[in-house]
Amino acid sequence: MEFEFTEEQSIVQREVRKFIESELTEEDRQHGDSQMTPELAKDLLKRLIPWGYVGPDQPTDPIIEGILFEEMGRVFPSLAGLAFIANGAARYVAQGAHPDVKTRLAEDLLMCERIGCMGISEPNVGSDPTGVECRAELKGDRYIINGNKIWISNGHIADVAIVICQTDKSKGPLGFQAILVDRKETPFESRDIETVGLAAFPNSELSFNDLEVPAINRLGGWDTNNQESLLLKKKESTKGNPFNFNSARVMCASISCGIASKALEEAIEYAKVRKQFGKEIGRFQLVQALLADMAMDLEAARLLTFRARQKMSRGHADKEVSIAKAFATEMGVRVTNKAMEVMGALGLTREAGMEKRMRDARMWVVPDGTSQIQRLIIGKELTGFTATRG
Repeated sequence: MEFEFTEEQSIVQREVRKFIESELTEEDRQHGDSQMTPELAKDLLKRLIPWGYVGPDQPTDPIIEGILFEEMGRVFPSLAGLAFIANGAARYVAQGAHPDVKTRLAEDLLMCERIGCMGISEPNVGSDPTGVECRAELKGDRYIINGNKIWISNGHIADVAIVICQTDKSKGPLGFQAILVDRKETPFESRDIETVGLAAFPNSELSFNDLEVPAINRLGGWDTNNQESLLLKKKESTKGNPFNFNSARVMCASISCGIASKALEEAIEYAKVRKQFGKEIGRFQLVQALLADMAMDLEAARLLTFRARQKMSRGHADKEVSIAKAFATEMGVRVTNKAMEVMGALGLTREAGMEKRMRDARMWVVPDGTSQIQRLIIGKELTGFTATRG
């Protein structure tokens, strides 16, 4: 097992950090705590294409992918999430759409001329995605969609929504279908939801009322005549699947490590210059203990996250991914909270920015499976028993 980055990985980390800190620090300062606009989102995403966050060229090394999201988490975590969702939606269309739909939309989505989102969660459907109530009824050459989606990342700024709908309740999880809804072609309603953090990463509610969508917009099955949803497979794998919960979970973990890394750096810098009782507070044992706890937490989370990414690229890794997601996201909250303690009253000010880091860190604990859901997955992997169903 290798615990150091390769030369290539180190170069990527150094160069992408240089780009992000020079090009995006001010963008986060200006826009990171306010509502994102479609125009700004597209401008920012296009600037990320050369680095592989979005676009046709993606890193094949899972460690490099982790580096990219950790580094973005240090400076502009909202943009990291926005890019992940936009890229996942684009690849979903590129891999699963009908050839005519691919021709019309795939390139625009990959090149960030248009932005996509994934519609899974609903007002009554959160931790159990197999309970989807949004219905799509096939009538002739069109689907009629009725239902609401909520907590949809990128939803309010999205040009295209990939909506998971129930088409045949009798088939259970196989009775769901991913259907592409083009806002320009068939407008749908959306509203932005204000949250405690990640203000520039839109969280939205989408409403579909007798929305007519061409049947050709179904995703999946065009090559194999198999209409099973690409997304809701019983056994998940990253291979051939452009978006699944495991890939989203390690994304949350990597970004959390980035947020914590920057928080620790800033806490150390402050402890070296802030003086009380005639000396730097970094000389006090209790302050050093806070910093040591933060460093231990961060190092453990980073190792768990990179290990999960590596194992996920080789096959089944549900346990490792859930361990990384739960530990790293909770770690982000602990580390930013302790960084605020080190900074004292200054840490409570908006000017210092640490309170924003703590709010942003808290946001990654819930998405794509809460910490409690991650623990149930880990428990199932350890015992073979599913706690939520008999």
